[in-house]
Amino acid sequence: MDTLLVVGEGPVADVIVPMAELLGWRARAVTGLEEALAALSESQAVVVTSHHDDVDGPALAAALRADLVYVGAMGSRRTQERRRAHLDAAGVSPEQQARIHGPAGLDIGADGPPEIALAILAELVAVVRGGRAGSISDRDGPIHPELGPGEAFCPTG
Repeated sequence: MDTLLVVGEGPVADVIVPMAELLGWRARAVTGLEEALAALSESQAVVVTSHHDDVDGPALAAALRADLVYVGAMGSRRTQERRRAHLDAAGVSPEQQARIHGPAGLDIGADGPPEIALAILAELVAVVRGGRAGSISDRDGPIHPELGPGEAFCPTG
């Protein structure tokens, strides 16, 4: 059975674990960096839902180095840029960074934690199964075009 590691806490992390289990994944959520690093060796996929700089960047760097089948990172484009700055400083190559699905999830117009979790898990399934579906990270412009800058709600808890 494949294992999904969810790094972070909040409403999306709360629903993604049981949803992943419905899909046949063993899912585990952790909040701290040490827990995340310890759990990576037994994981095939990781989704970072945390918005904590001291956790996000190091967890993503370790996940990329572990060569997991899926590395997803929830968050705005601004959050993704902050993470990439950490990865650059940590010596993670642009080729490795390109493997991050961030913002994570398929572009299904998700609104609210359960739908966001569904979009992320749908992208995970598409990557693992070799499917071809449009990803939010492939779309130009804002994630929520109907909202002005700074108006989007981030369900981190």
